[in-house]
Amino acid sequence: MRPFLAILFSFCLVFTSKSQTWHTMGAGVTNAAGNANVHSISYYNSKITIGGYFKSSGSTMLNSISQWDGNNWNALGTGLWHDGTPDYAGIVSAITYYDSVLYVGGGFVVAGGTSAFDMSHSEGNIAKWDGSQWLPMTQWGSDGLNSVCTKFQVYHNNLYLGGFFNASTDSSGSYFTQGISKWNDTTFSAIGQFAGNLAPYGYDAAMALCTYNDKLIAGGFFNSVNGSPYGSYGYIASYNDTTWDSLSSGLNNVVFSLAVYNGELYAGGNFTATGAGVPVNHVAKWNGTQWLPVGEGLNDSVWVLCVDSAQNKLYAGGEFTQTGLGAPAKHIAEWTGTNWQEVGGGTNAFVLSLFAKDSNLYVGGAFTMAGSTPANRIAVWGNNSVGINEPKNTNQFFNIYPNPANNFIDVETEFKNYSISVFDNMGKLILRENSNQNKTRINLSPFSNGIYFIQLQSNGKLVSKKFIKE
Repeated sequence: MRPFLAILFSFCLVFTSKSQTWHTMGAGVTNAAGNANVHSISYYNSKITIGGYFKSSGSTMLNSISQWDGNNWNALGTGLWHDGTPDYAGIVSAITYYDSVLYVGGGFVVAGGTSAFDMSHSEGNIAKWDGSQWLPMTQWGSDGLNSVCTKFQVYHNNLYLGGFFNASTDSSGSYFTQGISKWNDTTFSAIGQFAGNLAPYGYDAAMALCTYNDKLIAGGFFNSVNGSPYGSYGYIASYNDTTWDSLSSGLNNVVFSLAVYNGELYAGGNFTATGAGVPVNHVAKWNGTQWLPVGEGLNDSVWVLCVDSAQNKLYAGGEFTQTGLGAPAKHIAEWTGTNWQEVGGGTNAFVLSLFAKDSNLYVGGAFTMAGSTPANRIAVWGNNSVGINEPKNTNQFFNIYPNPANNFIDVETEFKNYSISVFDNMGKLILRENSNQNKTRINLSPFSNGIYFIQLQSNGKLVSKKFIKE
């Protein structure tokens, strides 16, 4: 980048960061009992998509999952149902895009249908949405997981699931999958058995999944893998498609969230020290050989970590109310590289989900206030007063998703016979190929994490879009 442009870019970042504020997203989401929350936030078909425990937005019935159109929250079919809750709303705790459909995981027994008791649409805590209807995992509608699914991660073109289940069932049979399972778009398979003896929880579950240095990283309620002695894994482990390995002595309590930031692995959770006894206060980083503190840390559990790649920022959300030094940090904080600082006055209840897009941070949880702004469980911290509307351009004749992406990105267009070019943020050509299909998948595995641009050219039109590889 030329010096003048670098200075201008830096000035723009400083200016925009000072103008950030909280913005509402319509009426938010609620339950009749008043205990709604937003567990997960993603981006699908060019729309912010949220899941959690909620029934409606204003008078619009949603049932645990919804998309934002720039003005209102809209349902995906008739949503997801659970027969064990007072208002029959299910719980959605994981959303991801895999093999051209949206996968949703959580605690629910029906996807679509007319009620929680419509067994013609029965599902086992995981379902697929193809853009117009809910689909079963396999030809057997009751297949899936026998308990809550908490997290998804695509790794080496397979979908990995973490949660509180100990069995995964498809049309070929049922498998013992304690806390983690692998799905290849046809069948489940066991890749390891997690166990833990951490009182008082009594759980064996993967709560966090991510990829780091070409390995799958899992964190959660476990300190044993595949029958190893309790304590041999410190609530976190790595997997290379064949074997599980520990990350040194790990951490001393549950890991709830993982993120990769500036080439290092970050973990958030209920832990207060590394397995070796180094104080870390609920957030720590792995530099490849050892766990290290992240500044002063935070004073209570970290439920979620999020990287804003566009602005190179790391955020944390959770139950904490202060930094480790006693400064205010009500449920949401930003890491400055030196210490943690509160974001916009924080929220009035815990934060469960964070998602960064277009220099805006989407925040979900159990709160009803973000700073001094009323917000029903979902809000935006950023510069755009709308928070999600993107400029309309009649020449933008293709979509890309997921964005941010991990291992692949799909390009979807109404045209055929076009060329695709991918450039890095310095303008260097990384990839070029021709296609005659309406949808083209680009393998991102060889790409480094960062910002890229896809340029599509067809019939005399030339359009570019930005995406982030995480």
